Amino acid sequence: MSEIVMSMDERWIPDIERGDKTATTRTERKGSVGDTFVLNGRRYVLTRVLPQPLWAATGLFYESEGFRSADEFKDALLSYYPDIDDGTVVYIHFFREAME
Repeated sequence: MSEIVMSMDERWIPDIERGDKTATTRTERKGSVGDTFVLNGRRYVLTRVLPQPLWAATGLFYESEGFRSADEFKDALLSYYPDIDDGTVVYIHFFREAME
């Protein structure tokens, strides 16, 4: 287990702290189960890392990402990664606050 860097847009921090956002999707794998990261002074632990094509990730995991619809989630992802398409494999990093 390692401490990793998981940068996050500031606008997502309140959703994470409320527990509404429990996953982050990236185009690269950022860590493994058990790795930790710190956001806003709180430590989080990765509980699962799942590679999926974008089309599956948006349809299955938008709620874990804190969105109300798959379309909202996909639009947000494309704003960060404009060159990806439905077949691009993305990595969904599930996390929870670490109990220390």
